[in-house]
Amino acid sequence: MYERAVKVIPGGVTRPLRYFAPYPFYVKKAYGSKLVDFEGRTLTDFWMAHGALVLGHVHPAIVRAAKEQLKIGCHYGLCNEWEVKLAEQVTKLVPSVEMVAFANSGNEANMHAIMLARAYTKRDKIGKFEGAFQGVLEPLHIGVHWPIGEPESAGQDPLSTKNTVLLPSDNPEMAYETIRKEKLACVIFELLVGGATFPVQKDFAKGLVEVCKETGTLLIADEVITGFRLSRGGAQQVFGITPDLTTFGKAIGGGEFPVGAVGGRAEVMELMDSRKHAKSSELVMRGGTYVGNPLVMRTGYEATKIYEKNKVYQHIDKLGDRLKKGLQEAVEETDANAHVTGLGSVYKLYFLNEKITKFDLKSLGTNMDIESERKYFHHLISKGILAMTPTQGHFYISLPHTKEEIDRLITATEEFLKS
Repeated sequence: MYERAVKVIPGGVTRPLRYFAPYPFYVKKAYGSKLVDFEGRTLTDFWMAHGALVLGHVHPAIVRAAKEQLKIGCHYGLCNEWEVKLAEQVTKLVPSVEMVAFANSGNEANMHAIMLARAYTKRDKIGKFEGAFQGVLEPLHIGVHWPIGEPESAGQDPLSTKNTVLLPSDNPEMAYETIRKEKLACVIFELLVGGATFPVQKDFAKGLVEVCKETGTLLIADEVITGFRLSRGGAQQVFGITPDLTTFGKAIGGGEFPVGAVGGRAEVMELMDSRKHAKSSELVMRGGTYVGNPLVMRTGYEATKIYEKNKVYQHIDKLGDRLKKGLQEAVEETDANAHVTGLGSVYKLYFLNEKITKFDLKSLGTNMDIESERKYFHHLISKGILAMTPTQGHFYISLPHTKEEIDRLITATEEFLKS
């Protein structure tokens, strides 16, 4: 399959992080917490479709909703009841969201959020934090990897980041001062930095809310990964903060289909209301042929009804605590140069090149032992366990995962560290 793929797909994969040497395996089917490849091997999946599948693969309620909708039409290109029902659910579960607009991806959601912020504040500059990956939208695809300053992509318009202000991830006071100094339309940030599986400090998050309010800067919580994963109210509920806007993806649609959304204060969101803003220069435009299609909206609605009951979080967070404790004990017992980060149902084991005493995002990001990360990834595959990704392994725990699967992951990690 891979030999065929490289002839017709650049690099043979639809996204670079899905490649791992000597070639990626191909999935034939999935169910619950399991993947089955073309050669018939079954793996326990902690990749979980980039963290999207909070309910696991082919959850019965999601499959049932999709089947029922397929019979009566999965794309109308017009209004439908399920977009209303899902929007009502989102505003019910996430207190900071008074209105919501749907999109097809997290990338699109972040784009719309930035446009709303610029239109509302009448400012052009945006702030984002070093070390955070918030999609490949050009104004945000900057300062993701260290050393900061290297281009994150070939072919990127150098003018696209002219109005992007990079904020230090390891110095809260400097970040606050930069926000005060620059007239920013918005600051976009993650409470759990997804690509690094790194939770920010609660005091820092609350300070960020205060300085944005003080400066008239809109605060955008990027919850494309954490929305409906860390809690039914997202990471903002866990951290106890109220952003102006929130972006969603992945789990908001049940995890099985492409989706995105931006939501927040009504006075900001109404800048998308064409009834109130007849002039195109005053209206924040939206587009997308497949936006709000009934198939995705219906599966998203069914998923949010399950999230609402809260049992899913009791289960995955309990397993997350077990994994965190097991990984930390394995590191301590073997005296490995490694460090555990994460929160709730998302965890990562960092392998480090040298001993460090400061475990902030920058220190971890600049000291990663990539070779050990790769070896660990392949070791886990040999034990029937899949992590995300080959060079930065982290684990997403979902509803179908069991205590036994967590224990097997801990045991496999212990074996690797001892070797």
